[in-house]
Amino acid sequence: MVKLNKPRPLKYNSGLRYACLIVMIQNMTPQQQLARVNQLAQQRQLPQALTIAQGINQQHPQFAPAWLSSAILYFQTNQAQKAEQALGKARQLEPENETFAFHEIMMLDAMNRPELALQLAQKLANIPLSDDAMNKSLAYIFEKNEDFKAALRLFKHLSKQQPRHTGWLLKMAQIEQNLGHFAAAEKRCQQVLIIQPGNADALFILSHLKKQTEQNNHIDQLIQLSQQQPASEQAKIYFALAKELEDCQQYAESFTARKKAADIYRQSFQYEIASDLSFMQQIRTDFNAEFMQKNMTGHDTDEPVFIVGLPRSGTTLLDRIITSHSEVMAAGELKQFNRCMLQGLQAMNLNPQLSRTEIVTASTGLDFLKLGEAYLRTSRTRTGHTPHFTDKFPQNSYYVGMILKALPQAKIIIMKRHPIAVCYAVYNQLFNEDSYLYSYDLEEMADYYIEHDKLLSHWQHIGDDRVITVYY
Repeated sequence: MVKLNKPRPLKYNSGLRYACLIVMIQNMTPQQQLARVNQLAQQRQLPQALTIAQGINQQHPQFAPAWLSSAILYFQTNQAQKAEQALGKARQLEPENETFAFHEIMMLDAMNRPELALQLAQKLANIPLSDDAMNKSLAYIFEKNEDFKAALRLFKHLSKQQPRHTGWLLKMAQIEQNLGHFAAAEKRCQQVLIIQPGNADALFILSHLKKQTEQNNHIDQLIQLSQQQPASEQAKIYFALAKELEDCQQYAESFTARKKAADIYRQSFQYEIASDLSFMQQIRTDFNAEFMQKNMTGHDTDEPVFIVGLPRSGTTLLDRIITSHSEVMAAGELKQFNRCMLQGLQAMNLNPQLSRTEIVTASTGLDFLKLGEAYLRTSRTRTGHTPHFTDKFPQNSYYVGMILKALPQAKIIIMKRHPIAVCYAVYNQLFNEDSYLYSYDLEEMADYYIEHDKLLSHWQHIGDDRVITVYY
């Protein structure tokens, strides 16, 4: 008798399963097919989801939601031009659809096209949208681009929908503070403290709205709260306490509180000063005099005036002096050069495993003409229509070599201040997350200052008459 082997179950590879899926969905309605697209996208099976979405577009070209899904999938798979085309088709089919317009804004923002994103957002958000998740995202886009009035209008709407949401009240307080509306900012903080007594963010803002006096301050309350708050909030309380003690001329007590605040905050994140130091050293190595003398084509405009230096070095004062001239617009702290530079590096398809210093070396191969053009185009919503504008983003001090290549007619003004004065002023501050991480430890700050000063001196040495140093 011949012994028969037990039959093995058939094994379908992923390609065969996918082919079966395609046959199956062809009998579905476009709505059912789109549901399958969304399911695959949620599972991060983006190529498969995109293929089905493309099929819907071919079979049902008037079905706008599929064009929107295609646009999102194209963008997620780094096909920006196709994403724009698909989104344009969706918008053409349903021009009044606020969800489509919202996604266009978010995509333009992610593509670093603020000149288009902001224009469309301002048009869309004249009246708050029906979806508050979209209102929230638009508010953050306005805030990021320093359209504080538009952001405030949306945060007020959100606060009306959720009157006990302290996050919206705090956002309004911060924006009112930026606009110089200190009484309104104080009112928002007091509202937060009614809902949530001891809120560290509200007390931190209150302490910085005005100079405190011996008769009118929050010192006793802050001392009491400093013992009760969790570690994550203690740093804000101690920074607020240090500021108020200094206002009241209790300088020794103020420094003790400030050191406590800095020590607590420094323990909350990982940071290696060596990475920053080697980064700045590599910049000096690669963007040396020989490289800077190479003939490369940049964008031919003399509009930008870059003011660079450490925070608290006097850049704001210098900016106000320069922009008091009728031909110079204050554009604030533009992050556009950094964003455009990162986009340029992405277009170079570099090895994602490159170290930070290796990326510096690779950056010498950027298309500096495109970089200069992109910076000016994406900054246009903030630069006005005067012959010149100032950009005082402090981190531009890293990129002076790139700026001189990308914008060869731009002017660079380096602002310097006595090392003790500027380091202590920086030590006084609680910055936004991920900013100036060296500033919460005095030894790390000293090391950073020395290397940063070498970098600024390097730019002055190789920058000829396009770079000038001003001492505060």
